[in-house]
Amino acid sequence: MMKEDDFSITERGIEAHIVVAALVATVTFAAAFTMPGGYKNEQGTAVLIKNAAFAVFVISDAIAMVLSTSALFLHFYWALLGKRGQVEEDIKEYFSDRTTNLTISAIPAMVIAFITGSYAVLAPSLWLAITTCFIGVAFFYFAPEAFTAGIRIAGISIAGTRIAGIRIAGTRTLLKD
Repeated sequence: MMKEDDFSITERGIEAHIVVAALVATVTFAAAFTMPGGYKNEQGTAVLIKNAAFAVFVISDAIAMVLSTSALFLHFYWALLGKRGQVEEDIKEYFSDRTTNLTISAIPAMVIAFITGSYAVLAPSLWLAITTCFIGVAFFYFAPEAFTAGIRIAGISIAGTRIAGIRIAGTRTLLKD
């Protein structure tokens, strides 16, 4: 059975964090400039500017962009410290926790941007807009399920720890030897 120590920070894990954060930053950046509904030709402003779902799209897209870019910046800064030989294990853990939390927070913001952007554009076809929203909301069901299944498979206890700023209650180990 795996123990918590088996989940130390690895180069491969760091690379995966960087790739995910970069993908979220790229997608949210692109979404900001390819506005749902397009632009008014004369003014260059968004067609859906007065739509409430569009406003939520813009805000959640900006949040996802800032969080993922912040994670990338911390990885960059962490790399600079490492080149100077100043990275010790506690600093690695600090930066890893922060970048993980930033990226984990950016992904739901990106999903909300997708849901609200789709709804804003598809609102004239209400059944299609609602169906797309339900499909997008499924993320909020499946992501926690996948996370807890991964913990169960690994057989570690996460009771009393913080993950993405959320304190996990309880004291039992999920799998026993």
